[in-house]
Amino acid sequence: MFREIFTKRILGAIAFAIVFGMACYALGMWQLSRYEAKDARANAVETNYARAAVSLAQVLPSPAATLAEDQIWTKVTVTGRYAVDRTLVVRTRSLASTLGLEVLVPLRVGDATLLVDRGWVRMGETAGELPPFPAAPAEEVTLTGWLKPSEDDRGQNLPAGQLASINLAQAQAQTGGTLYQAYLVLDTERTASGVTPQRPTPLEPPSVDRGPHFAYALQWWLTAGLGIAFVVFLYRSRPGAAERRASAPPKPKKVRIWDEEDG
Repeated sequence: MFREIFTKRILGAIAFAIVFGMACYALGMWQLSRYEAKDARANAVETNYARAAVSLAQVLPSPAATLAEDQIWTKVTVTGRYAVDRTLVVRTRSLASTLGLEVLVPLRVGDATLLVDRGWVRMGETAGELPPFPAAPAEEVTLTGWLKPSEDDRGQNLPAGQLASINLAQAQAQTGGTLYQAYLVLDTERTASGVTPQRPTPLEPPSVDRGPHFAYALQWWLTAGLGIAFVVFLYRSRPGAAERRASAPPKPKKVRIWDEEDG
C-alpha cells in the first residue's frame, strides 16, 4: 500500500496540496486583516459620530498629537479665524456618485492652524476651471465637526491651491505655519455675530459597511480543502486502482441473530 501512496505522482500532489493550502490560508488571513481594519473604522464611526462635541484640546492636546484609531470621527468644537486667502480644493471627490471638489480652509487656532473641510462643490465646465463656491467668513467663527487623519499622498503634481487628496503634509506645504495632524469635516459653523455662513454642500455621513472580506476569508480557508480532495482523486484514479476495486472480494454480509432464526 505504501508503494502505491509514495509514488512521484502522489508525492507531487501532496506537495502541491500543502503549498496550495498555505496559500489559501495566507489569502484568508489577508482578507481577515482587511475585515478587521474596516471593522475597527466602522466601530469608531458608530461610537463617535453621534456623540456630543468635546473641545479640540481634549482630543488633540497639541498640533503634533495624532488621532488614535478609536478617535477617528470624534466630534469636536473649536473657535478661530479662517485663513481665507489660503483656501485649497481637493480634486476628484464624489458625492452621491457625482464627481466634484472639496473645499479646505485653514482655521487659525492660537499659534497653529486646523484644516477644515467645508464641503463639496460640483466640478466646473472644464477640468481646468474651478467652480464658484461660498467663501469662508473672515470674522471669528465657532465650529463643530469630526476629526479625521491625513490621507495618503497620491503622488500627483497639481497647480497651486489644489490637492489630489487631503494629505496634511502637502496641505502644509501650501498653507505654511504649524498644521494640526488631523483635519475637521465641518458640521456646523457660526460667526461671533451669530450668523450661519453659506457653505458648500455638506459631505455624506461615513459608511459603516464592513464589506465582504470576512466571507472571503472563510471561502479561502474552505478552498484549502480542495488540495486534499485533489490528492484523494489522484490516489483513487491511479493506474489499476479501478480494476483492483472491482476484483476485490465483497465484504461478508453481517448476519443478524433474528435472520438466523428465520432461516
